[in-house]
Amino acid sequence: MKNLTLLKSNINILMQINYMNNIYYITVATKPHPVLDKIKERVNKNNEKIHLLGGHENRQIGWEGHQNFGVKLREVSDFLKNPDLKSDDIVLFTDAYDVVYCGTKKEIIKKYLKLNKPIIFGAEKQCNPDPKRASEYTFTSTEFPYLNSGMFIGRVWALRKCILEYQYNDKDDDQRFWTTRFFENPDLIGLDYKNELFLNTVDMEEKYFYLDTDDYIAIYKGSNPMFVHVNGPVKTDLLKYLNLPNYFSR
Repeated sequence: MKNLTLLKSNINILMQINYMNNIYYITVATKPHPVLDKIKERVNKNNEKIHLLGGHENRQIGWEGHQNFGVKLREVSDFLKNPDLKSDDIVLFTDAYDVVYCGTKKEIIKKYLKLNKPIIFGAEKQCNPDPKRASEYTFTSTEFPYLNSGMFIGRVWALRKCILEYQYNDKDDDQRFWTTRFFENPDLIGLDYKNELFLNTVDMEEKYFYLDTDDYIAIYKGSNPMFVHVNGPVKTDLLKYLNLPNYFSR
């Protein structure tokens, strides 16, 4: 029995190492940004790679623009059209300008596989952009019951099923898009209710949150999220977390 358990453990480790070569970290970054620089520093320290999408736009988008989030959807859809991607490869997406990266790809894969859904999104405490849809969610008694589209991870085949036919509109809201896909595809999409991978900070209980940006360790109520996302239009907490100059007051 011990030998069988050891064999299963070794197979699992080998599988995780194999996936290390088949995970693609992507973000949409249309302009340079100090928070993105911090993400790239972490990626480089980990000897990893990040794919920066949307640089040809050279304009502000999202909260720093005119809430024109359609670019994010288009760039993700276009990336998934790459014929070199295998259907079982994994794509990790995070926002570029309001996220702290606290993990490694190896840790991310391990946590993702345990969540046992083809696509996992971060969860948040507010139901946006359509509060009336809150009643459609199942686990509303949890602290973070609602989908947030700023961070997700999934198999290429599942993501393609959800977004490959997307028709670009600059004014589209990516969170509205993914919320609809979540309700349409409960077998494909799950939420990270316990912040194993993704923590969205709006309305969290700050006294339970710890972030060490020297060693890049995040803890919230016993969970160890790989990414911390200061979601929503107010980004002043990032100044505290990352010790940045007052970029967001410009």
